Amino acid sequence: MDGDQLVHETELHGWKLTVVSLLDAPWDGPASLRIEPPDDPAVAVGTDGITAELMRSISLAEIRRTAKELRARLGRSADEATAAAVLPRVETEREYALMAREYVRLVRQGYRSPVTRLASAWGLSRNTISGRIRRARAMGFLDGPPGRPADRLTEKARRHLEGEARDAQRDRTDRR
Repeated sequence: MDGDQLVHETELHGWKLTVVSLLDAPWDGPASLRIEPPDDPAVAVGTDGITAELMRSISLAEIRRTAKELRARLGRSADEATAAAVLPRVETEREYALMAREYVRLVRQGYRSPVTRLASAWGLSRNTISGRIRRARAMGFLDGPPGRPADRLTEKARRHLEGEARDAQRDRTDRR
């Protein structure tokens, strides 16, 4: 964090890469990218400058995913789906309930492809999200008409989410 910016610095093939994301921007991705030569001139000569190989080694998808997750954790996301919950991994029942809640929210908002929307917001593949939604339905977290998108949470999902709300309330009370 640097003021209202998220700054990510790393080294690629000896070159310094700096990526800046703006917390107040209406988008979640990076706002700027800077590549600087290595500090050691001998290394810089051996690299042949900024090459296509160097550029391809920059994972903008990973940078975007990280920035979106950090912005969401700070409550500064530009995307409602990201702001509510970023779930790069879904393993526990609580995580399945959280994911199911986000999916149902998007269905109720009228998104034609909530799976695609979540995949984009969370920086994951559509197949990954689709598989997780099928699994959430099979585990009893989502309900809806057969052959149609699930459009409601089950009692099981609501119980897990109520537990989350109680934990959050307890945390707020403990901080006072």
